[in-house]
Amino acid sequence: MGNCRQSNIGIYVRISRDDSGENHESIENQRDLLLEYVSVNRLGRICGIYVDDNVSGSAFEREGLDRLKRDISAGRIDLVLLKDLSRLGRNNAKTLQMIDYLEECGVRLLTADGRYDSLVDNDTVGIETWVNERYVRDISRKIRACLRFKIQRGEYLGRAPFGYRKSDIEKNKLVIDEAEAYIVKIIYSLYISGHGYSSISKYLEKKGYGAPRGEGWNRITVRRILCSRVYIGDTVQGVSEKVSFKSKKTRRLPQEKWVITEGTHEAIISREAYEEVQRLRNARNSSKISRNKSRHILNGIMTCGDCGSTMYARKRRNGTAYVCGNYCRKGKAVCSSHFVYEDDIVAPICRELAGLFEDNKEILELQERIASQGSNERTAAYSRICTQLEYGRRQQELLYKDRLEGRISEQLFERMNLQLERRLALLEGEVESHRTRDASSSELITLGKAAAAMFSRGELTHEMAEAVVSGITVYEDTVVVELKY
Repeated sequence: MGNCRQSNIGIYVRISRDDSGENHESIENQRDLLLEYVSVNRLGRICGIYVDDNVSGSAFEREGLDRLKRDISAGRIDLVLLKDLSRLGRNNAKTLQMIDYLEECGVRLLTADGRYDSLVDNDTVGIETWVNERYVRDISRKIRACLRFKIQRGEYLGRAPFGYRKSDIEKNKLVIDEAEAYIVKIIYSLYISGHGYSSISKYLEKKGYGAPRGEGWNRITVRRILCSRVYIGDTVQGVSEKVSFKSKKTRRLPQEKWVITEGTHEAIISREAYEEVQRLRNARNSSKISRNKSRHILNGIMTCGDCGSTMYARKRRNGTAYVCGNYCRKGKAVCSSHFVYEDDIVAPICRELAGLFEDNKEILELQERIASQGSNERTAAYSRICTQLEYGRRQQELLYKDRLEGRISEQLFERMNLQLERRLALLEGEVESHRTRDASSSELITLGKAAAAMFSRGELTHEMAEAVVSGITVYEDTVVVELKY
């Protein structure tokens, strides 16, 4: 096609994943096709080539398109050339708005497939853009349906969660990463023993344990691991979805729409331990009262010596103080305030407990020496068992591969696999036994030292107070503290 007037041409090219079933060319091939089209048809001078590579046509926030619009506004372009109209966009309304914008700017829009020229085809453009939008809508619907089917079948889509890796044998199958799984078990164990999210994250950071990829240890990371059903062998997906094929925004779906498939992979945590953690989480967050209780060291432990009422914690200028509950509710008619500062009670308790640990310091040191002496032997034995376990797993993977490729019969596979499973179960039991023994010994020594250091500094938590104090009775002139030890 010829054109007597020489134009200032802007070539716009776009490719995206949406086009996989329609276009098999590269961005370079599309550009070269348009350059040749300009040359053959002698359209004019090329003033710019604007590229959006791997960018969806449903979105109109594109770097190449924005640059084209800036040059149009500056008067540098009066003809825009595309391969076809779908390169401009697959959102019907926004594509029509863009065409209106070009018309207002006096810019001609031309497609190399011969199906559109704004000088002659403006009346039929709505049909063309509607067809393009229907295409991407159908693609989006098909992709969602395919993903939904995979999820319901128990496939784990996306990156493997901390504690797992993707299987080399079965597509989208999770298998345990032993090193990370060990850390997951520590997190659950610490939470059940009374530690909070921040306390656990600080412990892991101090120990130098590797965190999930791209994250450090913090309360959010720990909370996510404690809340995830993936660690009991279940796959939970379909938690969110894109608002529409036209938008990148996502929305969280209600829980009844989640796709939960049980027993899709090997569990790291028992269901009993997981349910206990959820029960503890709910209990700790159940009410404002429980949250307030954790802020005051002696809440629920102190009683008035005269009327037997529980003492209430009150913030004062010089720190936390406690007063008789009956006095707070009914005044002097029933009892006096029995006012006492928290620090005046905590300090002598800490001195008493610090002395108790000082008396048993030799026991702690002896425990540490014994643990240190046996460490080398245990490490060597543990290493041997881990090597045998890894070898057994490789044998099992090869066995699965032989069965899948028909090199052995199903009967032989079942018999050999059963023998391997028994062997692996014994080795895994030995590994867990080593870990538990070493962790328990190390944790006891570490916790003992940490507690002794806290008491010597005059520090006491509410949980510690509940563990060591039987009761505190406050009289007008004296306070009686009863320790459990």
